[in-house]
Amino acid sequence: MSFPVVITGMGAVTVFGDGCTALFEALRKGESGLHELRGIAVARGKNRSAQIEDPRRTGPWRLSDMAVDAAREALAQSGGPAPGVTGLYVGTTGGDNRALEDRWEDFLAARRALAAGADPQVDDELAEAMVRFPIGVLADVLAHRLGIEGPRYAVTNACASGTTATAMALLALRQGTVDRAVVVGADHLKATSYWGAERAGFVGHDLRPFHADRDGSVLGDGAGALVLERAADVAARGGTPLAGLAGWAITCDDNPHAIIPPEDGASNAEAVRLALADAGLSPEDVDYFNAHGTGTPLIDRLETASAKLVFGDRAGQVAISSTKSIVGHLAAASPIIEAIATVYCLTEQWVHPTAKLDRIDPALTLDYVPLRGRPQRIRAAVSNSLGGGGTNAVLAFRPQDSAPAAQETLEPVPDAFEPVPDVVVTGTGAVSRLGDGPDALEAAYGPNAAPGRARPFSVLDHIDAAAGYQYLSRSAQLGFGAAAQAMADAGLPVPLPAAGPLAGRRVAVVMGTAVGGLSAMAETLCPHLSADPTRITPSMSLDHGPQLAATLVCRAAGVTGPMVTLISGPAAGLQAVEVGRALLAAGACDIVIAGGGDAGDAPTRDAARLLANRQGRAGEEPTDSAACVVLERAAGARERGAPVRAVVTGCVSWSEPQAPDRTDAAAGALTRCLTAVGAAGADRPHLSYHVGKGNLSDTGEVKLLASGFQPEALGGALAAGPLLAVVAAVARVAVEPGAAAIVSTVAPGGSAAALRLAGPDGGRG
Repeated sequence: MSFPVVITGMGAVTVFGDGCTALFEALRKGESGLHELRGIAVARGKNRSAQIEDPRRTGPWRLSDMAVDAAREALAQSGGPAPGVTGLYVGTTGGDNRALEDRWEDFLAARRALAAGADPQVDDELAEAMVRFPIGVLADVLAHRLGIEGPRYAVTNACASGTTATAMALLALRQGTVDRAVVVGADHLKATSYWGAERAGFVGHDLRPFHADRDGSVLGDGAGALVLERAADVAARGGTPLAGLAGWAITCDDNPHAIIPPEDGASNAEAVRLALADAGLSPEDVDYFNAHGTGTPLIDRLETASAKLVFGDRAGQVAISSTKSIVGHLAAASPIIEAIATVYCLTEQWVHPTAKLDRIDPALTLDYVPLRGRPQRIRAAVSNSLGGGGTNAVLAFRPQDSAPAAQETLEPVPDAFEPVPDVVVTGTGAVSRLGDGPDALEAAYGPNAAPGRARPFSVLDHIDAAAGYQYLSRSAQLGFGAAAQAMADAGLPVPLPAAGPLAGRRVAVVMGTAVGGLSAMAETLCPHLSADPTRITPSMSLDHGPQLAATLVCRAAGVTGPMVTLISGPAAGLQAVEVGRALLAAGACDIVIAGGGDAGDAPTRDAARLLANRQGRAGEEPTDSAACVVLERAAGARERGAPVRAVVTGCVSWSEPQAPDRTDAAAGALTRCLTAVGAAGADRPHLSYHVGKGNLSDTGEVKLLASGFQPEALGGALAAGPLLAVVAAVARVAVEPGAAAIVSTVAPGGSAAALRLAGPDGGRG
């Protein structure tokens, strides 16, 4: 059974001001909000932006302020506090990391002093900038300031991040994981994103989607928020739905290039079809298509081709418009702002125009609603998002009063959710400072100091040099290396076939990271920005996206199913398993490649040492690390004769609304996770694999036995640490009849996660 989900609150902060009312007025006028770029050196005459110039929107934490204000507006419209569990889903590509980038010279000076043996003094603002540099910390800040306790996820799928976060929230509501979801997309313009995108050919002199003279996009600032609830719960409390969020889909391009999408639109069209099918709609029901609409020549052609593939002969009857033409390209915020615009059009039965479209490209032959909006009957609508690295993410909407009658109910149904099916681990892979492969982790059980690697990790051990993976970020290479091992262990062919039971479209990739390649990108770009930005090249930014580990796996393995990157800090690896189980339960895929990885690069190591010294403690040095597991439904694994290594009987995350610099354990959140996966009150004790800070004795009565695994042997493995423990635990329960294990972790900001593993016999002995 699938329960209808509705939008009950919306919030926006854009170049037009605070609030959805200001946004709606701008959509009505259909005039672009672009203005002169300020505060950033201009590249090749491209001096337009959609920056927010409100004097209140200044300071290093302006993005957090915008995101909080958008979320507060959405929560207020939804009716304030609601019973049950609230989940927070945040999409961003840059978070608050501009604060450290703007002070990179100060950061470098402190690092040089540290290298010289000094104890540099770091001021409060610089210290906070280091804490907030990992972009997933934005979710921690939001939760703390809004007082949200519950599941918390940060998503970074490039410019599709907001749609990916919304899709995850929709799944969680349908599956009963949460009762209300707050979804936030937020990004602001900074020098690294402007110059990196410009050098890659993405930035234009103006933003004119579908125009004959278009030459690129124009970047800006913004935040958007949605509150989602099940329709039955809203009806029971007398709430007012704004629109139905009826369906979702995410696909990955079938394309060899790591960043540039294929022009034929086939992968995007598949995402639109899947979203409509998930919503119980047909292409004939759709009257409005809110385009990604970046104004870049390739993407406008791609979306036009996609619409023709989906809608066929009636493609010309579907109104298509670009919200970006009015508000600018706002990265991860754009999908949420575009969803809000789509809801407005549904509510008003009117379509907003594409601004500045006074001369349509003659090669583009559909209805792009040029210059002026118009009344239009809209029975259903889709909002389309694309993300660099191959993501196609689509949401389908219905008017709030048109949910399928067969699914309507006025009574809440909290006990009617179908359980997650048994999920098994059929393959594992590991890259750590102990070596490559699960066997290397055995050294972490020993009483003595674990030996180091015999030689550094090389991605060329897993793929031919002709693929060029060695030029991409170290974190992406590490993630791919662990995934390649796991796929081989699971008996999966590389590449996967295009059809049949192992078809790539039925496989999902979910990767977790704490930092991704963003530290390496800043280390490369920031010195040039202060010296001579014209020396920046395209690869300096494109090769370091945090979503690239997932992209590389998809490209090499021929995966075209859902692709998600979580950047939720040290808990992200376990959350990748959690999200993978949700995708399997939803029937969105048959196999999940779930992993986590981070590079122990110089900026990350130095920041960790500087913060530890400031707090008067010993720092844990981040190290190159990655881990991966292949997940399948038990029945599917048996059918294909896959080797079942272990059974995942539970995986859950929970967060308390603590400040992001709180490093003490979130004992309450951890207790809840341990109880949820079955550690508390279980008939028999479990082997314990706890990674991170915190004392399990603070979590109440839990029946856990020390496994002997020493996570400190891994060094600072960040997002990979808990997943490396999972790989070690899988090996242990696979050979001990009746064994079961609990892997748990806590992270700064109040987050915790836990996973329960049983042996191939299900822990029955």
